[in-house]
Amino acid sequence: MKSFTVAWLALVIATAGAVAAGPAREVVDKDIDRAVAGAKRFLYAQQTASGAWPQWSHRTTGEHNTVIAMLALLESGESRNNARIKKGLAALVKFDTRNLYTIATRVMVLARAGAGEKNSPYHGQLLADVKRLTAGAARGGGAWGYGGPERTGDNSCSQFALLALWEADRAGVKIDPALIRLVERTWVRRQRPDGGWVYAGQPDLKATTTVSMTTAGLASLYICQDVLTKTCQPYAHRKSSDRGWKFLADRLGADYHRDGYVAFCVQRVGMASGQKFIGTMDWFGTGAAKLAEPSPYGSRYTGQWGPIVRASFELLFLTRGRIPLTFNKLAHGKETSWNFHTRDVPHFTEHMRRNFERIMRWQIVGITDDVAQMLDAPILLVAGRDALDFTPDQWAKLREYSLSGGTLLLVPSHNSKGFFDSAKAGLETLYADWIRNDSLRYTLQPLEADHPIYSVHEPVPNGSRAAPLWGVSDGTRLLAVLSRRDIACPWQRRAHKAGRIDYLMGVNFFLYATGSNSLRMRMRPVFAGGTGRARHTVRVARLRHRGNASTQPYALKYLSDKLTAENRVKLTVTENAAIDAKTLAGHHLAWMTGSDAFTLSDGQIRALRAYLDGGGTLFVNALGGSRAFAESAEKMLDEVFANVDVLAGNASPVSPVMTGRCGEFRGLPLTGLERTLKWRNTRDAPAAPVKAYHHAGRAMAIYAPFGVHDTLDGHAAHGARSYMPPSARQIAANVVLCALMAKPAPKPGHKPLSGPAPAPATQPAPAGK
Repeated sequence: MKSFTVAWLALVIATAGAVAAGPAREVVDKDIDRAVAGAKRFLYAQQTASGAWPQWSHRTTGEHNTVIAMLALLESGESRNNARIKKGLAALVKFDTRNLYTIATRVMVLARAGAGEKNSPYHGQLLADVKRLTAGAARGGGAWGYGGPERTGDNSCSQFALLALWEADRAGVKIDPALIRLVERTWVRRQRPDGGWVYAGQPDLKATTTVSMTTAGLASLYICQDVLTKTCQPYAHRKSSDRGWKFLADRLGADYHRDGYVAFCVQRVGMASGQKFIGTMDWFGTGAAKLAEPSPYGSRYTGQWGPIVRASFELLFLTRGRIPLTFNKLAHGKETSWNFHTRDVPHFTEHMRRNFERIMRWQIVGITDDVAQMLDAPILLVAGRDALDFTPDQWAKLREYSLSGGTLLLVPSHNSKGFFDSAKAGLETLYADWIRNDSLRYTLQPLEADHPIYSVHEPVPNGSRAAPLWGVSDGTRLLAVLSRRDIACPWQRRAHKAGRIDYLMGVNFFLYATGSNSLRMRMRPVFAGGTGRARHTVRVARLRHRGNASTQPYALKYLSDKLTAENRVKLTVTENAAIDAKTLAGHHLAWMTGSDAFTLSDGQIRALRAYLDGGGTLFVNALGGSRAFAESAEKMLDEVFANVDVLAGNASPVSPVMTGRCGEFRGLPLTGLERTLKWRNTRDAPAAPVKAYHHAGRAMAIYAPFGVHDTLDGHAAHGARSYMPPSARQIAANVVLCALMAKPAPKPGHKPLSGPAPAPATQPAPAGK
C-alpha cells in the first residue's frame, strides 16, 4: 500500500524547483474569512455519524483524515465544547494505532483540546501517546519512523514527532530537554551541503533536497532552540539555520501553495522563526492571496491525498498564518545587536499565551519594510547592543508607525549605554513638528511612579525605581517608551522568578498599549478592502483649537479607504484648519476632536454659526470619552445654537446617521456596536452613539461624547471609553455620508444661525440635553 507520506513526498519533489512569481492579487481579510468558513463547512460535511472522517482513498486512512481534520478545526477556533468536535475527540481516542503520524497528530489535537489539564477526560490518552513517542527515543538517536523512534527514521516523521512533543510541553506535559538536545544534533547532522534537507534519514543516501523537508529542518531547529535556550548567548547552530534560509530563499516558488503539505511546512517555519519574509516573499500574503480566491464549494480540495487532507492543510495555513501578534521585532543594523536575545519575544509570547489563554504569535520586520507591514502588530520592539544609526527617513518611518496607531518599545540589550543614549537622543527630536504646535506633549519625559503602565495588570515592585521608563505621549496614549532596563534578557532565559519584574513590565506594557482589548488578526489591518476609484469627494476641515486637536493624524486616511471601497467616496482633509469663515468655506464637514478642555472666541463661534447655516456639517468627538473635552464641547454647542429653534438630543433610530441610509449613499445601521473593555466594565453605556442638532430639516451638528476618532487607526488606548475600531469606523462613515447628502433649501421664514452670538449668560441648554 502506498503510504500517506510517500504520496506527500512525490508532490513535494515535483514542486520544489518552481519558479518564483508574485501573488496574483492583494489578499483582503474578508476573502480569508470566506475561505476559512468554506473549508470548515467542507470538513464538517465529510464527518461521519461516528464522529470520525472516512478513508478517502488507498493513500489516506480514516485515522489520518480524522486527526488532521480535527487539528485544523481546533486551530481555526472551533470550541472543544462544540458537539461535533466532541464527537471527533471521542472517535480519535479510540484509534488503536502504531502509526507515527496518527499518534503525533493526535497529541497535537489533544493538547489543543485542553488534555494537558489533569481533569480532562483525554489526559490519560495524551500521556500515553507522549510516552509512545518518547519511549526509546534516546536509543533512536532523536529520530522517528512510521513505527516510532529509530535511528534511520525519516525527516517527515521526525518533524511530526517533534511538533507533537513541543505542543505537549506547551500544554503542560514535561518533556526532557536532553531528548530535545539529541533531536537538535540529529537535524544539524542531517543537513546537506546545499543547506537543505531530504526526506530519508540515512545520511549517505543519495536523495534530492526539497523545500518541504528544508522547512521541516529549519522549523525543527527553531523549536529546539526555543525549548533549550536559557542564556543570552548567540544560538550555537546559527550557521545551519542561515544555510537553510538561503536554500529556501533560492528555491521557494510563489506557487508553493499548490501543495498543501508544503504550505503547512512553510507556515510552520514562518511562525517558529517569526520571519514575515522568505527571501523577498511575504510567505503568508503570497499563499493566502491564492488560497482565499473565490471558488465553487469544495472544488479546490483535490489531489492525490484526497480532499480532506488538502482542506485541512489549507485551513491550518490560513488560520495559523494570521494569528494576532504580540510584538513585531525590528531587524536593523547587525543581527548580533538587534537579535542578541534571539528568543526573547517568542518566550514572552508563550508566557502571554499560557497565562492569559490567548492564541498569539510574534514576527520580525525590517527597518526597510513598509509601515503597513509594521502595523501588523500593536507594538514594535526595537532592541540592540549597539548605538542606533537610523537614517532620518528610518526615524521618520518609526514616527509614522507610532502616529498610525502602533507603540514603540525601545530596550537596550544588556543595558547598553550606547543604545540607550542614542535612542533617547532620537526620541527627543522625533516629534519636533508636533512639539512646535503643542508644547505640552510629544516630548520625551520620565514616566511618573503612578503611571498605570506600572500597575495595569499587577503592581511592579519598586515600580519606576526598579524599571525606569521614559515616554512620549500625544495626550491620549503613549507613542513611544524607552526602557533603561533590559527587560527582554529574562524573557530570553525564561527566568520567571529572578526576572519577575521584567515579566511584569512586559505584561503591563502589552496590556497598557492594547488597552487590554482583543487584538485584530494579523491579516485584519486597520481597513481591509480594495479601495477602487472614488466618484465623490468630501472636503473635511480638521479644526484647530486648544483642546489637543491633532492626535491620530492618520485616522481620516483609514476612514477614507473604507468609504472609497464601500461608497466610492474619498476624503480630502485640510489639517489644522482655523475656525474662520475663509478657511471653512467650501468644506462639507468640519471635524473637531480633542481630549482637553478648551474655549472658542466669539469670532470662532460666529464663524461656526455661519458655516452651519451655509450648509456645512459639524462633527464633534470627545477622544476616549474625555469628560474635560465633553464639558467644553457641550458648552460650545450651546453657544453655537443659542436662541435658535434647534431640536437636539440622542439621534433617532430612524435618522440617517443611525440607519446609514444617507440619500443615495449607504452605510450600515449603528446596532450592536462594540466598546472597549474599560468602557464595557462601567455602567455609562449611552442610549445612542451620537447626539444630533437638527435645524431647518437637517442635522447641522453631530456630537459623539465617547471615543470614535481615536480608534479609527485600529488602536484602542488604555482606559479609553471608546468604540472598538470596526464600530468607530462605521459611526464615522455614516457621519461623512450624511454630510455629503444634498443640502435642503431653507424653509420660508426659517431663522438663520449666522449673525452675532448672544452673550453666554443668556444661552439656554439645547433641547434634549
